[in-house]
This record gives sequence, C-alpha cells and structure tokens, in this order.
Amino acid sequence: MSKKRHIITLLLLTACLCCTGILTGCERTETGENSVIVKNLMIPNSEGTYTGAQAVLPANYEEEKVPVITLSHGFHGTMNSAGAEELAHVLAASGFAVIRMDFSHYVSDDPDLEQTCEYTVDTMTADQVLCVDYVVKHFNGDADRVGVFGRSLGGRAAMKLVNENIGGYDYKALVLVAPAGNGDAFQRYMGGNRKWEEFKLLAEEKGSVTYQNVVLTSAFFQSIEDYVPTEHAGKFQNPVLVFYNTEDNVVLPRVAVECAQAYCEHQLVEVTSAESPHGLEMGFKESDIKDRIFSRIVEFYEKTL
Repeated sequence: MSKKRHIITLLLLTACLCCTGILTGCERTETGENSVIVKNLMIPNSEGTYTGAQAVLPANYEEEKVPVITLSHGFHGTMNSAGAEELAHVLAASGFAVIRMDFSHYVSDDPDLEQTCEYTVDTMTADQVLCVDYVVKHFNGDADRVGVFGRSLGGRAAMKLVNENIGGYDYKALVLVAPAGNGDAFQRYMGGNRKWEEFKLLAEEKGSVTYQNVVLTSAFFQSIEDYVPTEHAGKFQNPVLVFYNTEDNVVLPRVAVECAQAYCEHQLVEVTSAESPHGLEMGFKESDIKDRIFSRIVEFYEKTL
C-alpha cells in the first residue's frame, strides 16, 4: 500500500469512528514483552448522555479478529477502581480486546465536564452492551468470543447480562470478584432492610437520594429488587470463575459462594487478605495475591474464549 493511500485509509477510519463515538486519545504502551493500544472514548448512549470508556487492545488487533472482554466496576467506583486499569493491560497483552467504562455518564462528549453520578443495574448492563458493540464494530472484536468481568455491584450487572443474554451475544465466560448478586447483598450494604426501605421511600418522595456520592432514583431500587441474578443463573451454561476474600465485610463470603454455586459450571477461588477485605489487593502496586488473581483470570479466559 502506498503512503498516500495508507494516510487516506487512516483518515477514513477516523471519520468512521467519529460517526458513533468520540475518540479522545490514543496511545501505545508497553506491558511486559507486548505493546498494547489504548483508546479513550466518549460513546453516545440511549439516555442522550455519553459513556466514558477506555479500550485497551493488542497491538495486532487490526490483523485478525480478537476476543472481547468487558470489565464492570462496583458501586461508587470508576473504570479504574480496584486495579481494573492494570488488569485491562494484562489481558490486552495476552491477546484480548478489553473495554471498561464509567457507569456514571457524562453530560457531554467533553470528559472534563460533569457526570450524572446516577445509574441502575439496567443502565450498567446497557453500558456493557454498548461497549462490546463498539469494540466489535470498530476494533475488530470477535462477536462470537465475548467474555464478561464484574466486581461487587458490577458483578451483579455482569450476572444479569450473561443470564439474560442481553445484547444478543452468546457470552462464553464470566469472571466475578466479590459479586453482590444474591437477594440481600445490597440491602445489607446500605444498612439492612429497614434502612433500605427508608432510602427507597425518600427516593420516591424526592425523586432521588444520594448515597456515597451516587444518585439513587426509584429505578435503582427497582433494578435491585426486581431481578435477583442467583435466581436466574441456571440460564447461563458456560464457565464461571468467582473470587472472594474470607475477610470481606462488604460483600460477605457467603454471598460470593452463593453466586458461584448458582451456576452449573463454576470455579470458586478463596483468598485471605485483612489488608484489602473487599478489594482483594487487586489495586495494590505490588501483591502476590493480585498477581495470582490476574494470572488465574488470564488463564481462564485463554481457555474459554
């Protein structure tokens, strides 16, 4: 291909990307022996706002279709919470196209402007589909090899996504870290059933209530109450890998075990860390536990995608 033709091709590709999302930055970074491509995105969503996301791609993603993995953060977190940025790079260096997103939407395509600080389990699943669609359409993602990762409340959303086949994808594998996916995990997190009902009533009366800097509308409470992922897990027949910490006081170990055992084909991995009860040390700069978790996740996706 001539240099002139190559430049034209790149310009056309950029124009195509801008039709459905704003590419706010692109860079190549090194992860171990492999380089990865990082693309910062602002993707228009059905609410009329923008989903801020980052795709981390293998350097050779344009040469052949690559399996896709979406990463979902927990309540009042961000796409970089709990080591997600590092995990995305590790996975991309292993050959996966990885995308993670902020569930709090942006009011415009400018990432420096305000966010809504509002989401529900249903908007979280919609964001996951939106981002998988984007990778499949623009970054040579393989629609037949899609894996899902979720932690805490993001784990609940990930469970619903695969249970109900939302977006029409045949999701091949699910990884959960301290998933809040049973019938009482989130109520307990907010102080128990009595507190939960008080918050719900306030949201109904005032339109919303703010908890830990997240704006909760009646739709949020409904999205928790109307769908309990463990009750529908039998619909998903593909492999599931679940991590939990015996010291977790946010999502209790019994909840993670219940989530794992709801699936027919599951693997359950127990760790113990009093230093990082709910984080499982995944956000630590250096941690043997983190290294083992990341290695296990890569190995799992390599076998299933």
